[in-house]
Amino acid sequence: MKKVFKPTIGKKIFLLTAILSLALIIVSVTVASAIFNIRTKKDAETLCRGSAESLGGYFSELEMVVQGNGKTDRFVVYYKNKLDEIYSVNREEIEKMSDMAICSDEDIVKRRTYFKDLTSSLFGGGGGLGLSYDIVSFRAAYSEVIEEMERMASVDGMYGCEMFFYDKENNRVVYMCDSTSETSWHYSYPCSSEDAPGAFINGVYASDDVSVVSADDTFAGYAPIKIDGKTVAYVAFFYSTDRIIDSERDFLWTLIGIMLSATAVILLVYLILADRWLVRNVTKLSLAARAFTSHMDEGEIKPVDAEIGTNDEIGDLSVDFFALQNKVIEYSDDIAKKRTEDERMRAELNIASKIQMQSLPDKPLVTDDVRISSFIKPAKEVGGDLFDYFITNAGKIFFVIADVSGKGVPAALFMMRGKEIIRSCAKAGMNAGRIAETANRELCKNNKEGLFITAFIGIYDGGEKKLTFARAGHEQPFLLRGGVAEKIGEESNFVLGAFDNIPFVEDSIEIKDGDKLLLYTDGLNEGINESNEEFGYDRIKEAIENPDGNVLASLYEKSLGFAGGAEQFDDITMILFECVKSKTFTLMPPKFEDIPSVTDEINAFVAGLDSDKIAELDVIIDEVMNNYVSYAYDGVKRPTLDIELRLDSGIAELTFTDNGVLFDPLGKEDPDIGSDLKDRPIGGMGIIIVKTIADKITYRVFEGKNRLTVTKDLNGT
Repeated sequence: MKKVFKPTIGKKIFLLTAILSLALIIVSVTVASAIFNIRTKKDAETLCRGSAESLGGYFSELEMVVQGNGKTDRFVVYYKNKLDEIYSVNREEIEKMSDMAICSDEDIVKRRTYFKDLTSSLFGGGGGLGLSYDIVSFRAAYSEVIEEMERMASVDGMYGCEMFFYDKENNRVVYMCDSTSETSWHYSYPCSSEDAPGAFINGVYASDDVSVVSADDTFAGYAPIKIDGKTVAYVAFFYSTDRIIDSERDFLWTLIGIMLSATAVILLVYLILADRWLVRNVTKLSLAARAFTSHMDEGEIKPVDAEIGTNDEIGDLSVDFFALQNKVIEYSDDIAKKRTEDERMRAELNIASKIQMQSLPDKPLVTDDVRISSFIKPAKEVGGDLFDYFITNAGKIFFVIADVSGKGVPAALFMMRGKEIIRSCAKAGMNAGRIAETANRELCKNNKEGLFITAFIGIYDGGEKKLTFARAGHEQPFLLRGGVAEKIGEESNFVLGAFDNIPFVEDSIEIKDGDKLLLYTDGLNEGINESNEEFGYDRIKEAIENPDGNVLASLYEKSLGFAGGAEQFDDITMILFECVKSKTFTLMPPKFEDIPSVTDEINAFVAGLDSDKIAELDVIIDEVMNNYVSYAYDGVKRPTLDIELRLDSGIAELTFTDNGVLFDPLGKEDPDIGSDLKDRPIGGMGIIIVKTIADKITYRVFEGKNRLTVTKDLNGT
């Protein structure tokens, strides 16, 4: 046997603590990282904003002497105007050189040379002799600007500072100063330019205030340089958080190491304490429970003390567990007594159910022109419905269906009393009204429980084709005539057993050949589904007008399908009175020798109809009975085959009912009769012959038995 892994409580505690600790570490590190990032971003934004704002204000105030006469001008205005003149004349060449790809040192030299030559008029070449006063003053101011930019950019994390103005007409940024070394490939030479980023047009350049822009780990602060309230140029600072992020990583790894170490120590201490205070005591409880169940299996039920003396919840649990064992022993004794009582009651109810069912007709009543069949399904072991039918001494057919108020044993006993009273009255030759009146009077005697019976009592005179009946509060029957079902007996007497000395009247109708009368108790029409809807009269009418084979079986199965999973709350009882010629056979067990005798009797019964059609009916009987005798009863102790023939206006309906192995002959795929004989499976040809000859053939399982119905028109064409 494969060994199943069973983790102990200690292992579970260890695992749970480890998971919670790891979760705590993850949450702590995540929160710390998030706070660190937010703080870093905020500090970077503040630094960039403050630096840009400070330098922008400084450059706005910076002046220089021009024309050598002591007259001053703002450096930024003077410088921007001079660059603008150069940029306007050489814009296309400047843009070309600015946008060129830098692939080598040669490209850097070429670019540097171009812009130095381009702005040489501003800076006066490399020497100081022969320069105008304006150039000397400009160079001094320019050097001061660069020094200030480099000083501001020397702050930790800063990696650049530049000054530029925006050419709105051409949407270009024109650079003025850059603190980056001229040897760097990304140095922005004076008068070099680039396309203005789209996001900056409506942000930095449209604003008259300091702006901070971030991308990944880089922050940039932009401040306008204003002269007389008008923005002339911009100064920008660039700041990287890489160093801070590296410090953060070191801090987080240190934090993780500390927390893991602390967790390991906590786990060790926790496991020691958990094993001492919890695991050992829980193990004692488990062993005590195992010993107790072992005693129960051996039939010796006695409590087992876990002997846990701790003054905590585990100690309380051990005390409660000991008390629980005593309760289990007490309940076990009570359950054993109740089980014995329940088994006795169940056995008595089963006997009562058998006695009740044995008191009812167990077979259809069949005469030359009438057939009465029945169906009953109690909601409990015993029910309160009753039915009966027999031929009276006067040769008439008596039948009754009734429903007792209430359910269970009281209703069953009251039903048995009512059945015997009604039966004795019928045997005495009373008419339907007199039977109802007498039964009512007798049932009212000593009826302290207040039970009553609804009933439909009928007496059929075959000579006059007349049905006389008395309805005592019972459901109206359906009369099926010409394929249309209608209710009869609209007027009703009062129920039986409620009030004595009340008159009961009777009614009568003519019965014609082919008529069918369905009687039923309210358990059928009042049966509900899971949506609390009733089966109703309309569904009963539709079912008997369009039966799927046997009327009673079809009607009950349709009621079951309607109910779905809903419980049956009331007894269902049905009687079908049919004015048709019928003949029945019961074979126990069926044998091959029975086939000729059954065929001969059926031929005599249908004599006078089309001989060719009768011959085809004989073939059907022969094939079906052969299949039953040959294959149907493997392992069945008492094989039984019931054959019923009903003849209505020349239409023969043969019903074969057997208690053999359940098998649907119509559900099996027909063999290919065009294939080679040696390739065909054994069997299956008989049902093909029956399908070919019959006008209609159906199969169903009813009350645990196979039921095959074959219909054949025996009228000549």
